[in-house]
Amino acid sequence: MLGLGLVLTAGQSAYAAAGVWDNTFTPSSWTRQSTPGSLYAEWNSFSNDAGTAANIVATNPDVANFGGGTYNLSENGSGGTAFIVGGTAGNIYSFAAPTAFDFTVGNVAGGPRDVYMRIGSVGNFDTTLNRSFTNFTLNGVAGTYQELFNQAAGGAMGGNEVEAVVSWLNVAPASSFLLNWNAIGSSVSLDQLSLDVGPTPVPLPAAIYLMGSGLVGIAAMARRRLQGA
Repeated sequence: MLGLGLVLTAGQSAYAAAGVWDNTFTPSSWTRQSTPGSLYAEWNSFSNDAGTAANIVATNPDVANFGGGTYNLSENGSGGTAFIVGGTAGNIYSFAAPTAFDFTVGNVAGGPRDVYMRIGSVGNFDTTLNRSFTNFTLNGVAGTYQELFNQAAGGAMGGNEVEAVVSWLNVAPASSFLLNWNAIGSSVSLDQLSLDVGPTPVPLPAAIYLMGSGLVGIAAMARRRLQGA
């Protein structure tokens, strides 16, 4: 796990609780909601901010929004059968078809950057893939999937509660990121979502390069003088 640049909590809950992260992590190379140039957004509940009844679009993270990013999460794979459980705010769910998501993140110019998306689901679970959501890409590049939590959900929805993080390291500079993924079948509920985007590398001042070049030149001259002595 540390190879993914994550710091996980020790242990996890004795039982699953939808709407609450059962296992947490923080990026290891920057401080969330503090490091300049980084972005963080999190939803524990989704609302249809800019869409229609047939096309859910969430644009306002309800837990956190740090760093000035812009977000557009659109469900577009269920043929209009997806809805928000609870009416105005809750999970995004379809019992009739697999959901699929386009998640556009703006104000990310510069790079390269490290990106971590944490995702929580409740419902149908594929025991062969060991996932409820799959086919994660960022600007067409597949991500690295790591399960963080998996337990029988119980209750009316049944299936499993699953938490995972998907990572992309050294993402090439782009003006925006497009993240895509889809459910493995119908009856998968998008329960929670968060996104960490790391800061761009800070370039070293030109003076440091010049100083380094000068030191190399001085060392070379000293070697020649010693050899000629």
